[in-house]
Amino acid sequence: MADASVVSFSKATEVQRHGSHTYGVNLVDSFCIGTVPNGGYVTSCILRAAALHLAESGQKDVLNAHVQFLNRTEIGPAVIIIEDVKLGRQLSTLHATLYQHALLPEAPWITQGSTRKEVAVYLTMSDLSKAKGVSLPTSFHNSLQESLPPRPDFAALKEDRDSNWVRHRFPGGSPLSYARCLQNTVYHDPRGGQPNTAVLYKWVRLASGEKFTAASLGFVSDCWPYVVEAQRPSRKEAEERERRGETLAFRPGTMFWYPTVVLNIELKKTLPEEGLEWLQMRVQSKQIKDGRFDLEVILLDEHGDLVALSNHVNLILGSERNTAERTKAGASGPSSHI
Repeated sequence: MADASVVSFSKATEVQRHGSHTYGVNLVDSFCIGTVPNGGYVTSCILRAAALHLAESGQKDVLNAHVQFLNRTEIGPAVIIIEDVKLGRQLSTLHATLYQHALLPEAPWITQGSTRKEVAVYLTMSDLSKAKGVSLPTSFHNSLQESLPPRPDFAALKEDRDSNWVRHRFPGGSPLSYARCLQNTVYHDPRGGQPNTAVLYKWVRLASGEKFTAASLGFVSDCWPYVVEAQRPSRKEAEERERRGETLAFRPGTMFWYPTVVLNIELKKTLPEEGLEWLQMRVQSKQIKDGRFDLEVILLDEHGDLVALSNHVNLILGSERNTAERTKAGASGPSSHI
């Protein structure tokens, strides 16, 4: 049963056409981390706008998207302006820019010198249902499953009764408590714990009861950038390590913000029209160093088929950077950017 307190994903990413190349969205609070809307959620809004933009030409599938987060977005209205970079028979390239602050109620929508460019995206669009060509097997799929528990009983998993996977519970007072976007998804971890702290496996579904669509893959790819949290020591562990003279990377109660600077996503298959209830995530960071980390996210469907690949560049910042006052467009200073 859907949680009535959760804003549906379809409502939160609803797109309105303002003109031939201009679209409007309203970023909602329940998909925020602190004061900033989750980057994957914002990406999903742009993916929906791009699909709507080329729907009549039949190229509504986002084959690939490169997303550059220029400034912190905020809750409230945003305008997405799309440029047709190249329109082709098989592939088309779009450039989308999301604007906020000092928006006008009608065209030209943006106020020169005051409206901020928040996100810039290049998208390759296609019709994946018409894709034909050479298909060959690889060993990649088998390598993903080697260290994992068996595929869950999804009916039991939904009721948290599966023998191999257990629902992730956020402890009270968790440093992630200000990440309200987490309430929109339900996560399940291996009952025996993750294979290691640098590679995380999860089964995930939307808390609203909705099915995953192609547009929602943007949000899913960025809904768990918390590889740093997997190495957060408990207070007892921290005390024991300090007694041994070890240096802690951070204190147990330190609150971090993990803003996404760059997000790339590639869709590997079309999703069924009715959507997917479950997705499996594999999240890995190859290096966490000097306040930044890479993130590789692999999304699989219920049968283990590859759905999407995503790669990110993320920062590790103090949570106060999330809530710092924003400067006006064109002004200098750290609060005008991430």
